Amino acid sequence: MRKKHQSSKGLAKKYKLDDLLINQPYHKYLQALKELPELIGKSRNTLTNYRNILLDSKEMIPYEVGIIIERYFGIEPGTLSNI
Repeated sequence: MRKKHQSSKGLAKKYKLDDLLINQPYHKYLQALKELPELIGKSRNTLTNYRNILLDSKEMIPYEVGIIIERYFGIEPGTLSNI
């Protein structure tokens, strides 16, 4: 019997990455989904995984990647995290 995975909808996220992307105009959202993986040197799937890291998870976005994402969105250093 397979375990059912708990949906992450409505659960607190560790990083504001998902909110930053969702709040972009549609064309900028698509542009970010294309540019960010190239900038951080990761796949689009990894970026999606970063978007879905929950607050109580031990997973983290690497420091260098977080800096690149903060600069991309023009937010203050250290403000990507929700903790």
